[in-house]
Amino acid sequence: MSLRNRCEPCHLHVILVQSLNPEVLTLASLLAIDLGSANTVVCDSRTGVIFDEPTLIAYDKRSGRVIGIGNEAKDVVGRVSGYVVVERPIRDGRISSTELLDYYLQSLLKVLQIRRFSRPRTIVALPSSATVVESRSLMTALRNAGLSEVESLDTALASAIGIGLDIYGPNGVMVVNLGAATTLSGIIAFGGVVTASSAFCGGNALDRAIMDLLRYRSNVSIDESVAEEVKLALAKISDSPPTLVSSMVGRDLNRGIPVKVEINEESVREIIGDPTKMVMDVILDNLTHCPAELAQDLVLGGIHLCGGHSQLPGLAEAIENVVKIPVHLVDQPRHTTAHGLTLYGKKGQR
Repeated sequence: MSLRNRCEPCHLHVILVQSLNPEVLTLASLLAIDLGSANTVVCDSRTGVIFDEPTLIAYDKRSGRVIGIGNEAKDVVGRVSGYVVVERPIRDGRISSTELLDYYLQSLLKVLQIRRFSRPRTIVALPSSATVVESRSLMTALRNAGLSEVESLDTALASAIGIGLDIYGPNGVMVVNLGAATTLSGIIAFGGVVTASSAFCGGNALDRAIMDLLRYRSNVSIDESVAEEVKLALAKISDSPPTLVSSMVGRDLNRGIPVKVEINEESVREIIGDPTKMVMDVILDNLTHCPAELAQDLVLGGIHLCGGHSQLPGLAEAIENVVKIPVHLVDQPRHTTAHGLTLYGKKGQR
């Protein structure tokens, strides 16, 4: 059954919309969209970040009615009947369903109160690893939502601009965007990406590892949001003695009832190695293909980390110990790419 878009924003969305200046989203404004597997960040050229919520959509399978997106959809998980499902239109760095993406974006514009007669110019981040089909699907979905003037920018370039790096000069700069599902590393000079590497690894891999650990050791199932909370509380790369313990409620797989379970920091450290090694491999592969003429620039300028997964405690230090190049963690890493899209778009308007 096709989804029918009858999304009614929840109270949180109403508060968000009411806080916007009614003249912000006009024909002259620019909308920057960083559509990630975990979160969607939207920036307006005049006010900055206006939306930063999970890339989730909740809908009723019987009627096809869209119930909500973002935080509203996240709040629905496990709290409603089996006919209501919550899905990710972007999963593991790929479009999971073009229909879901269409309705997610249409609902997003409703939440932001962007009306068809005042559709702003829009720019969206696209990774260099995206195929022609994937790129076309995303651009088509944005236009189907009613955004007529849409353009894209390479994610690495957008991240570098958001960090404040000079991408147009002759000196090479290197950015690593550590997202929930994808790690992207790019070396940039003269306004273009000289070489890039990427892999489907990120914060979600650690979430799944925590879920698997509890499933196999304790026979307890937890959802993704609980696993993420455990990761934020316990996951870090450090040589100091592990001392922390986190407790949560999951479902006993034998009896099917809620049960309280604990996991300690030492257990999380045991499983953090593989996802971290995949990140290291992406960075090392990118450095291996760096032209010799730019190598000195990277040694002097270092590597710049952004993206939500870059906030994992100890990760920047661990990368620096492996590559022997200074590593810099930027401020507000979750918003770096969207901010860069905005700056790029505003420059194009002048």
